[in-house]
Amino acid sequence: MEHQLSALTKLLDAALSSLKGTSVHLPDQGVVAWFIALSCLLIFPLLSRQFSVDNPGKAQHLLEIGMESVNAMLDSFIGKHGRDYFPVMGGFAFFILACNLITNVPGFQPPTAHLNGTVALALLSFLYYNYVGIKTNGARYLQQFIGDPVWLAPLMIPIELLSHISRPLSLSVRLFGNIFGEHTLASVFFLLLPLGLPVVFAPLGIFVSFMQAFVFTMLSMIYIAGALEHGH
Repeated sequence: MEHQLSALTKLLDAALSSLKGTSVHLPDQGVVAWFIALSCLLIFPLLSRQFSVDNPGKAQHLLEIGMESVNAMLDSFIGKHGRDYFPVMGGFAFFILACNLITNVPGFQPPTAHLNGTVALALLSFLYYNYVGIKTNGARYLQQFIGDPVWLAPLMIPIELLSHISRPLSLSVRLFGNIFGEHTLASVFFLLLPLGLPVVFAPLGIFVSFMQAFVFTMLSMIYIAGALEHGH
């Protein structure tokens, strides 16, 4: 599997180089991220054709549990109109979970075990909640940076800017640190003792994968709730 992944990476590098006329390197985790995204685009529509109200299968049950879990979080953290944001928040949850879980597949580099992957996800979350705040509240959204009364603006603006800038930093470093640590630990023990211990570490890896997907999605929802609240 690892040799096949390396071959695929080299093939994509060659294709990009021929298009740009320069030497381009696409990291393994980038290939895996695109593999996961394209797989989801193919698998979910195919699964949806087999869904049944009267006789749901195991895959349908799992997807429904996942969707209801995300919707329950939206209801809890955002409130009445929280489910309006399901497409983006559900996308975050499922994609990050898949990126985390693939660490348990030998030969695959999890995109969330690299800062470039987690920073990209964190920046998307940052841009999205600010977009929601501006779209919903217009210029009133900027009031949070000025404060009330207005004479506090010289103090509030730096504090609010620092608070918002620290959010994508916190999201990216937290996700990266946990997945990288778990992936590195499992890899080291697999090299030292290839029999037995990988089976022991697999449940830990699955738990960390679900937990970090939950934390990232939860914090993104909290940021959206705050963006909606600041306009009122």
